[in-house]
Amino acid sequence: MLYDILSTFRKKAYYDSAVCVIFDKTHPLEFSHVGPASPDALYDMASVSKIITTTLLLQLMDEGRLHVTDLCLPLLPFLAGPATLRRLGSVTVGQLMTHTSGILPWYPLYADGRPFPVIFEMLMETTPEENGYAYSDLNYMLLGMIYTNLTGMSLREGVENTIAGQFGIPIGYGPVKPAQCAPCCLGNQIEKRMCAERNLPFNGWRPDGTTVSGECNDGNAFYYFNGVSGHAGIFSTASSMMKLCQMYLNTDSPAFVNAMETTVGERGLGFDKSDLFKDGCGHTGFTGTSIYLSRKHEFGVVLLTNRLYLPGGQTPVNNSPCRREVHSYALKMVSTGIA
Repeated sequence: MLYDILSTFRKKAYYDSAVCVIFDKTHPLEFSHVGPASPDALYDMASVSKIITTTLLLQLMDEGRLHVTDLCLPLLPFLAGPATLRRLGSVTVGQLMTHTSGILPWYPLYADGRPFPVIFEMLMETTPEENGYAYSDLNYMLLGMIYTNLTGMSLREGVENTIAGQFGIPIGYGPVKPAQCAPCCLGNQIEKRMCAERNLPFNGWRPDGTTVSGECNDGNAFYYFNGVSGHAGIFSTASSMMKLCQMYLNTDSPAFVNAMETTVGERGLGFDKSDLFKDGCGHTGFTGTSIYLSRKHEFGVVLLTNRLYLPGGQTPVNNSPCRREVHSYALKMVSTGIA
């Protein structure tokens, strides 16, 4: 049973709370939750936010306003430094979406504080080009900026108008009321350590041990982009993420289908296609969130946990063992017809 899986991993201190729903194209098949957070609590989606940005971009592709093969720099006219022009001159929107742009994986913009074009040019000047696949938050920062440049809308407005308004799915950027949320972390100890390892000082940290609820964990999203970025910042319930995934399971839109069917290494357009998502695709979030959908088997899984919030003082661990067990259980459920 799903509840048993979630309970077992909670006892092993993988998270304080979890909610999970397994569903087909139209209905939930099994729903369970453990821990003190409400089953309809909002979770900090972390990098699953990239799928929200992807959805906004795919809608523009459906409308003919954007193409996978478009060069990215003409869509980012404020990035005009010589190193940026040299490094990204031939990089396409599709390469940003599949993380094959050559851009470094991560950099704490907040530790610098200068305007984004200035920092980005410095990074293009001083960091080596990544070969092949390199998962990078900066790719989706740029994609969020491309959306705003093309539409004239902020990402917050885009999500409100398209995801919540047009698609009828109540998902949005924070901040949100803490009482409606599962706590997402206890300060930013992990990023604090990452900055220290790079000798990058920053004096604006949340105090260690501070319960963060209703504000996103991600440092760049929170400290630098005021909670709204293409790579992080979205809050959602499990039921809302299920509705988004069901839209993907049911769609016949060429742009949306292509995003799931494209395979570059272990990536689709925005989606992760690694073996964590057998016969399908999905995405994970640093806070312990994930989505998984399989058009082949016509089902999906939303698993939301708060792995960085461990009030017992345990060290956070990677949530993928829990994801794998839940995904295997769900796949067995739909393939054997026991749902």
